[in-house]
Amino acid sequence: MSANATLRDRLIATALDLLRDEPPETLSIRKVAQALGTSHQAPYVHFGDRRRFLAAVAGAGLAEAAADAETAVASAGPAPEDRLRALVRAYVDFVDTRPHVHALAFGPLVAMSDDPVLHTAATRYWTVLSTTVAANQPAEVDDDEVARRTAMIWGTVHGIAGLAAAGKIPSRIPADRITLLDNAVHALLTG
Repeated sequence: MSANATLRDRLIATALDLLRDEPPETLSIRKVAQALGTSHQAPYVHFGDRRRFLAAVAGAGLAEAAADAETAVASAGPAPEDRLRALVRAYVDFVDTRPHVHALAFGPLVAMSDDPVLHTAATRYWTVLSTTVAANQPAEVDDDEVARRTAMIWGTVHGIAGLAAAGKIPSRIPADRITLLDNAVHALLTG
């Protein structure tokens, strides 16, 4: 955090740090203020209420994840399917390394419309996903179909990654989650 960071920025950064070890449901404004060493009223001055505070935290975390996803796609080379697989792995890395931020961004505690940064980050993530999926489609596939396929791929990846992270995929399944994700994406791409 830079020395010029505002109190608002420091509150968000502190909350993101706390989310490394605790789920968003237990993250209180008072706890964040205490960890930062500021008044418990300070977050209310900047955010108004807990929901808007959590949405701002989710926005910052999802913005980082979107940047990571863009980097992964750009680094994967020119092959469209390789770029999509890199994006899938970046999403799994987000679930693995920042599970509580992921849960906050995509869970029921906040809505994308609760914070402009969260809305922008979600749009940014969707754009990299839909652009990457579109690059894997034949030229005759229209925009509506690309959007449908994007939603199917994201839903599948989100589901498998979440189930695996929660330990809910039966151990008798003869594949690890990356293999399952690769197989699912391949099946969705090829029909």
